[in-house]
Amino acid sequence: MGNPIQFDFTIVATVISFLLLVWLLSTKAWGPLMKMMEERRTNIESMLAQAENERQQAEKIKREYQEEMRKARQEAQEVIAKATKVSEIRASEILAASNVEAEKIKKSALVEIQRERDLAVAEVKAQVADLSVLVAEKIIRQKLDMKGQGLLIEQFIQEVGEMQ
Repeated sequence: MGNPIQFDFTIVATVISFLLLVWLLSTKAWGPLMKMMEERRTNIESMLAQAENERQQAEKIKREYQEEMRKARQEAQEVIAKATKVSEIRASEILAASNVEAEKIKKSALVEIQRERDLAVAEVKAQVADLSVLVAEKIIRQKLDMKGQGLLIEQFIQEVGEMQ
């Protein structure tokens, strides 16, 4: 056990070496380490800012795309509506033209029927006139009595009936 007042130089040497180590680290290692940490922080901030900028650009592109899609849908609906309207108008025009044509055909047929009827009536009148002349001729030739005239009239009616 030694002297209580004895001074231990190991503690002083340890403290001096620790202070020397701190001074060396602060002058030689601390500056570059802090510089590297600051560069990393700046790099991360710029990456975050770039990511935010890209996200905003993507959002803007998405909105533009959605607007374009909305416009395209609206234009498609307008084209469909226009085509439908045009087709309806064309269908009504075709229907009107076919109605006009049908009416023309009907009138033509009615005129043809009337003409044929008139021809038939004229032909029947001519035949009746011819038959009347023939009957009158037969009556005159035979100088018939009443019974003979009745037979002649019945024969005439039969001939007219057969002609129709």
